[in-house]
Amino acid sequence: MSENLKIKKVNVTQQVAEYIHDRIESGAWPEGSQIESELQMSQKLGVSRASIRSAIRQFIAYGQLESIQGKGTFVRAGSSPAMQALFSSEDSANIEKVMQFRTTIERDAAFYAAERATQADILFLRQNLERMKAADQAMDLKLSWEYDMEFHKKVAEMSDNQFYLDSLDLLFRSTYNLHFKIIERLGVRFANYFHPAIVEALDKHDGKKASNCMMQHLQDFVEMVKLAK
Repeated sequence: MSENLKIKKVNVTQQVAEYIHDRIESGAWPEGSQIESELQMSQKLGVSRASIRSAIRQFIAYGQLESIQGKGTFVRAGSSPAMQALFSSEDSANIEKVMQFRTTIERDAAFYAAERATQADILFLRQNLERMKAADQAMDLKLSWEYDMEFHKKVAEMSDNQFYLDSLDLLFRSTYNLHFKIIERLGVRFANYFHPAIVEALDKHDGKKASNCMMQHLQDFVEMVKLAK
């Protein structure tokens, strides 16, 4: 890729993500190395720093990058597998459709859940976070996915709208194999990254932030799946 490449301002964040992906996978940014700064990438690619920041966030959530305050962003050593050919084109397309539907439901469910959240609800979610991390560390894929589903269904339940919960429950049951395939290939990295922020927003009864965090969680996940097909 040319050092002076200016990319088209269509699906900008995705194109920046492809640039980052190519630099990591090609070895141009080896494990342990510091990547280009937001300003450097912004000037090189001709896009806003907000787009750069959004793309970097995806790789931090996936586990290939790590941001160290005051130092910069680095390629993590041996933390995540390469994303080449993790999903077929058909799987990728189906995942995108499922996540679009989930976003429609869960974005609004999180907003209303924040208004109605009780301390008992927050305690349940915090315990869920710890259990999912433990299952992930034990490499128990089935249990990790069950805790992931439990988290999202609990947020839908907290909205006090049975239609959100019923829709999400039906979706999880009808797409179980597809979701489990995701866990097999990507684990619960995005859940471990985004779920704590969602819980904090719910605890503060900040509906807008809870909604935005949920939306980022699902949308960033889709963008990474596109890179992995």
